[in-house]
Amino acid sequence: MLRQLSRRGCVDAMIKDGLPGDDALSNGLAEILQEKEKPADYAHSPVSPAQVAAILKNAPILPPEQYIALLQYLQVTGQQYHDYRQLPHPPNTLILPPRAELPLQMHRGDRTFSCQKSHEGNSAIQFYNPYSREYDTGFIEIIWRIPLEGAMETFLVVRPHRRLPFLSEAEAPFERYPGFLTKVVDAASLDDNALQIIEPTHIITHLTTFRRPEGTYSIPQKTLVICWALNRGRL
Repeated sequence: MLRQLSRRGCVDAMIKDGLPGDDALSNGLAEILQEKEKPADYAHSPVSPAQVAAILKNAPILPPEQYIALLQYLQVTGQQYHDYRQLPHPPNTLILPPRAELPLQMHRGDRTFSCQKSHEGNSAIQFYNPYSREYDTGFIEIIWRIPLEGAMETFLVVRPHRRLPFLSEAEAPFERYPGFLTKVVDAASLDDNALQIIEPTHIITHLTTFRRPEGTYSIPQKTLVICWALNRGRL
């Protein structure tokens, strides 16, 4: 594997610096190996009033606690939406619809992100937490697609990973080797009060995960080893 990575790195460097001869064949090879970045399909998708009506007619109603959580998120991020139940509405008020589509996955370029119940591997992510303004990790619990101001918007509900007690975390070797971009967390999930709402732009990368039994690294409970090296330095 290291040999393959080294060879691919040499080829990428040659393409960046210019291939010898710079002929049509070489240019064709470069286009295959370095595809143009695809637009993210979670981006704002304009929808007509008729499409909005059809979407809201067929989409399921959000549970009250989820609706309130999304409403609060929008308000905290500066979008002054109002609860549809708070009648009468002032003129020109933005009303948060009570319904949302619930896709099991979304795509960002050529990457697929899924709900944990659909595909656990694709649901494990490193993300920017807009509340703490720090990087965090967790599993995608729910994906919402909802029409707001004439465009389809995507939101993700993430269940952050539960940190181990400091002494237990120190038993694993990863704190001493930060270059591995790996840490160990509790395999037990946090409760629903810890759920975080984020947007696709907050996603940094997929994680690789490895569930370990009790006793691994002398830690008494089941753990999850997570690695964000797939990020390859991107932010």
